[in-house]
Amino acid sequence: MGKMERWLVPGVFAAVGVPFLAAGVVLWAVVPQAVADHAQQMERLPVSTAATLKERGAMVMLEGEISDRTPTGDQPPLVAYREYRRVTRDGETEWESWPGQTPTLWVDLPDGQVEVVAGYQLRSTPSRLEANQSLRYEGFKVGDPILVVGNLAVTRPRPQVNDAEVGYETKAGYLVALAEEEESARWLGIIFVILGSALNLGAVLAIYLLGGSGGAAPPDSTPS
Repeated sequence: MGKMERWLVPGVFAAVGVPFLAAGVVLWAVVPQAVADHAQQMERLPVSTAATLKERGAMVMLEGEISDRTPTGDQPPLVAYREYRRVTRDGETEWESWPGQTPTLWVDLPDGQVEVVAGYQLRSTPSRLEANQSLRYEGFKVGDPILVVGNLAVTRPRPQVNDAEVGYETKAGYLVALAEEEESARWLGIIFVILGSALNLGAVLAIYLLGGSGGAAPPDSTPS
């Protein structure tokens, strides 16, 4: 067996195992802590009303409903949505996410209205529209409950929130979802660490075995 061929198997094991191990460490140690820190920040953040939106630039959390002042988009009755297209690759069919529409939203609070500036992120959505077997939309329609987390850009005369994330949940539900994300990331990290460690161990064993089998000198057959 040539030198290049002997190093092929351990090289492949290491090439796959090292990235798996690195990704596992990040998922196990870094991502859960980041999610936990964000969850603690959200837990301390009070749910604001229109009357308490006074500090420009502050992070705010709102619980309300999509106002009928919000215009219907290109896919009525949805006013904001994500687009999903059914695609087939290598014989596997799946729903692929495509850019949707996130126009300005008007949100009704118990004591007034707040404008959520266009360009927000859709975290979770309650309403679905099936265009056909290969195209669907998931988003919000007028009257849907909504949770908004973002920065207060304008206070008066009409409060505006930008850089927002919106979802179909309450503050309590949001915290539960973050706890689940933290736990999922930790377990996924453990799985990646185990797989990466096993592959790297396989590379070490392959080097040892192949080195041992290829390193011995042939017996001396010269007649005495």
